[in-house]
Amino acid sequence: MPDIYFSPQPVEIDLDEPVIPGEQPVPEPHNQPFKKKKKHRIIRHFIRIIACLLVAVFLFVTVASIAIGYTRKNLKRNDYISKTELHNNPLVTNILLVGIDGTSDDSTRSDSMILLSLDYAHAKIKMTSFLRDSWLTIPDRGSYHKLNSSFAFGGVQLLTDTLEYNFKVDIDHYIKVDFAMFTRIIDKLGGIDIEITETEAKFINRTTRYTVSSGKSVHIDGNVALVYSRIRKLDSDYMRTYRQRKVITAIIDKIRHTGLSKLYRTVRDVLPLLETDLSPVEIALMFYKGGFAAAVFGMQQIRIPTEELMYADYRNGQWVEIIDIEGCREQIYDFIYKSYKDENNEE
Repeated sequence: MPDIYFSPQPVEIDLDEPVIPGEQPVPEPHNQPFKKKKKHRIIRHFIRIIACLLVAVFLFVTVASIAIGYTRKNLKRNDYISKTELHNNPLVTNILLVGIDGTSDDSTRSDSMILLSLDYAHAKIKMTSFLRDSWLTIPDRGSYHKLNSSFAFGGVQLLTDTLEYNFKVDIDHYIKVDFAMFTRIIDKLGGIDIEITETEAKFINRTTRYTVSSGKSVHIDGNVALVYSRIRKLDSDYMRTYRQRKVITAIIDKIRHTGLSKLYRTVRDVLPLLETDLSPVEIALMFYKGGFAAAVFGMQQIRIPTEELMYADYRNGQWVEIIDIEGCREQIYDFIYKSYKDENNEE
C-alpha cells in the first residue's frame, strides 16, 4: 500500500476494500527522511571537528610565531644520575617552574620551586612545591646544602639536576620567571581572586604599602599577589609555599574564564620575558595542551617534604629541614604518577 504519511503525491485509497472497525490503514515504513536527518547530523559534526582543528592550528601558528622573542636555554643531560633511574610516564609532562628575585643566575637563589605536572592519565594538573631549606646533596659539590643554593651554584641546570638526583623524578622542561613577569601576567589577566585570612590581611597592611581586605574571594592585582605569595615571617615557609600554590591555582582558574583574544594578548606580552628550554613549536604545543588541561582537568597539590617526613635542625650555622629522602621519593612518585586520593589535596 502507498505511504499515506510521507508520499509527496496524493494517495488513493480503495474504498471497496474491507476495513476492520477501529483500525486504520497501516502505512508502509519509509526511512528516507530519517536518513536525511542522520546525514545532516554527520555533516554538522564533521564541520565542528574541522572548526576545532582550525582553531587549534591558529593557536599553534600564532603562539609559535610570537614565541621567537623569548630566551631559550637548553637543559643538558644530567651527568649525576642515569635516565633509567628516573621515574617517568609518556602521559605525564613535568615542568619545573622557577621563580627568582633577580636577573643573574650567579647571584640569586631560587625563591620558588614548583613542579607542575600535566597528568593526562588521570586528567589532573598537579603541583609539587619544594621547600627551599631542604637539606639535600648538591651533586656537583658532593656535599649537603639548602636546595635553593643549587640555583646560586649553577642556575636552573644544577637545580634540575639536584631535584632529579635526590627525588628520582624525570623533569621534562623548565620555565624561569622573575617577579616582574609574575606581576605582569596577573595584571594582563585583569587580576585574580583568592582567599585571604584576616591575619594575612593585617600582616600585609602593617608591613607593606598595600591595603587589602580579608575574605573568601578577594580580588588582587599582580603587586599584591607577589606580596601575598612571599609572606614568610607571619608563620612559616610551609605556609609560604601553600600561598604560592594558591596564587598559581588562581591564575589557572582565571585562564579558564579568559577569552581567546585577551589570552592571546597576554601571552604575546609576557612571553618575551620568559626563559625556558622549550622550542617555539613546543611552546605552541604546550600552550594548546596546557590550555585544554586548564579547562577540563582537576587540580591537586602537595608540599615536599610533608610534616611527617622532616624535622628542623641546625647545620653549618643555619637552620635547615632534614628530610626522609626515601619517604619523599615514594610520596612524589605516588602523587605524580598515580591516582592520588586525598580529599584535603583536591582543588
